[in-house]
Amino acid sequence: MNKELLWKLSVKNEDESKHLAKSRLFQNETPYYLRLEGLLGSGKTYFCKCIANLHGIKDITSNSFLKYSMNKGSKKIFHVDYYYMNDPIAFFYNHIHEEIDDKSIILSEWTPDDLVVDIPQFTLKIVVVENFERKISFYRN
Repeated sequence: MNKELLWKLSVKNEDESKHLAKSRLFQNETPYYLRLEGLLGSGKTYFCKCIANLHGIKDITSNSFLKYSMNKGSKKIFHVDYYYMNDPIAFFYNHIHEEIDDKSIILSEWTPDDLVVDIPQFTLKIVVVENFERKISFYRN
C-alpha cells in the first residue's frame, strides 16, 4: 500500500493528544477510514476516544473482544479491532461496509494490509518514545 505522508509531529501528554485530535483529525471530510497503527499500549484506542468525543460520543471502549461497535453522535463512528479476527476482510464486508454513509468515520485498529475500501483512507501511526511522549505520523493511503 502506497502512503503519502501528510504531517508528522510529537505529543508529550494527553492534553497535547486531545489538541492534536481536535486540530488535525476532527476536520476531515466524511466518510473516511482511519487505520490506527502502533504497538499494544501506544494510544490507538485513546485517539479513537478523542475523535469520538469530538463528535459527541462518550462511551467508546477497546473492542479487542467485541470486534466492533457503532456509535452515533454528529457522525456515525465505527470502532473496529481486527486483532482476534480470523477473516477480517469478510467481516468488514459482511458487517460494516453496507452501513457506511456520508457521515461515517471508521476507526480501525490492527487493520489487515490487504483490506481495500472505497472511501478515503488515512493512517495514523503512533510510536512510543518514552512515558507519555508519542511520535505521530499521518498518511493518506
